[in-house]
Amino acid sequence: MMKIKIILLSLILSCSIQAQNMISMSSLHPAADTTSASKKELAIRYPSLRQFNVAVNSFGYSDFTSKLDDANFASGKIKTERISSFYNTPAFKWKSNSLSATINYTYTSTELKDITNELPEKQLMSLTSDKSTIDVALNYSRSDSIFNHPIIYSLVVRGISDNLNSIRRFNFNGSFSLPLKRTANTSFSVGLLVLIDPSSPVPVEPIINYYHKFTSSGLELIVDIPTGINLKKQIAKNAWVMIGSNQSSYSIFYDKHNAYLDGKISYNTIELKSGPAFEYLFAKNIMLSVSGGVNSFFSSRIFNDGENYNDASIIGDNKTVPYVNFSLSLLSF
Repeated sequence: MMKIKIILLSLILSCSIQAQNMISMSSLHPAADTTSASKKELAIRYPSLRQFNVAVNSFGYSDFTSKLDDANFASGKIKTERISSFYNTPAFKWKSNSLSATINYTYTSTELKDITNELPEKQLMSLTSDKSTIDVALNYSRSDSIFNHPIIYSLVVRGISDNLNSIRRFNFNGSFSLPLKRTANTSFSVGLLVLIDPSSPVPVEPIINYYHKFTSSGLELIVDIPTGINLKKQIAKNAWVMIGSNQSSYSIFYDKHNAYLDGKISYNTIELKSGPAFEYLFAKNIMLSVSGGVNSFFSSRIFNDGENYNDASIIGDNKTVPYVNFSLSLLSF
């Protein structure tokens, strides 16, 4: 049984790191994931469904190399510190429709040092930058049926910026999800996600939501593609431990005018955090989470305004780095 779990983890994880996660996952989780789970239980299971979250992430120094127009550009060390938060508004529902919004804020401190330049005429300098990113997503979903089988449609419109005066990027995504199985201990649904986002590596991604609780051990398997996969176990009345891998993506916006970047640019990373975590629920609806492990970079790219994933000006290769995360979440809706 354990061998099967490890194989499943490897197969699904290999799919999940291909996805860009600048989407609102709350629209991809229909409330009917299981027939028996309450909103609170679903929020404990899926952190993206919690009403409010604030997290502090600290990373070690990562070695990086980069290419500019397929030529070796620069190498050195990069270190990132992040404070991020999100707020999911309560959903407004009518008939089979649901409408909500998600507000995200990320503060990122980035340090570059020990720089080695390969192109004499185009120099990357050591620097420290502090940037904020704000994005607001409007989430619409509808429950319907096709050929007498339930189906959930979702649409997300998202505006991303570094200030409140202008929008630097619009993202759109649409999806459908087909619930295939629902029991007290198991739920399974599949679907497709379509991304309209210049920083996304692919336009279409599979959706796989699988949950199973093994009654003999109390172990929970939570497959949540394209976000990640986790094994979770309740060890006390209000305490859980888990291990897994979870994907996130981040954008930072700059205005640069030099020999290789001109005008409005964005620095985008797609990252996969892997390791153990501990969660403790106190004050009825407040969750404390502590996690750590390694942070792997699937993608690190700098885009000039108007460029997409395949023609990014600078393509980086950031090495895996250790991280630690502390977060507080509010579960109530």
